[in-house]
Amino acid sequence: MIRLSWLISLAITFFGFLIVNQLFETEVSGTTGNLGFICMIFLFPFILLSLFTTFRYFLTVVRIGKNRGKWLVIYGGLLLTAFFLYLFMDMKNSIGASLFEISEETGQLYFDVYTFGLIHSISGVLGALYGSFNPKTQEIDERPSK
Repeated sequence: MIRLSWLISLAITFFGFLIVNQLFETEVSGTTGNLGFICMIFLFPFILLSLFTTFRYFLTVVRIGKNRGKWLVIYGGLLLTAFFLYLFMDMKNSIGASLFEISEETGQLYFDVYTFGLIHSISGVLGALYGSFNPKTQEIDERPSK
């Protein structure tokens, strides 16, 4: 069940990222600016939910996995994070804009597939690390015994 909720959350957030990226390119006639900032406000709760779901999914996977599988997930996630970070920095350098200003160029940088992958791979690695160093405790069964 947790895998299905994780996949649905990823899909909703991914399509939200694509829509915001396209709206940063759209100019509204008669006004200055674009619609990207307004859509960022609506997308923000979904991003937080998706990052939490990714964290929880990898936390669960690592807690129920074997020792070798745990470290495979962590190393794979670190490699994926390094890959997306390299692509993000390469795109930032090609734009040449300041990283802290929100404009059409940086809007496309922040709401790109690489940034989506970067933040979710970081969330997954953090969940896997937390799950491997903080193993699951025994849960207390609250059902009455017969």
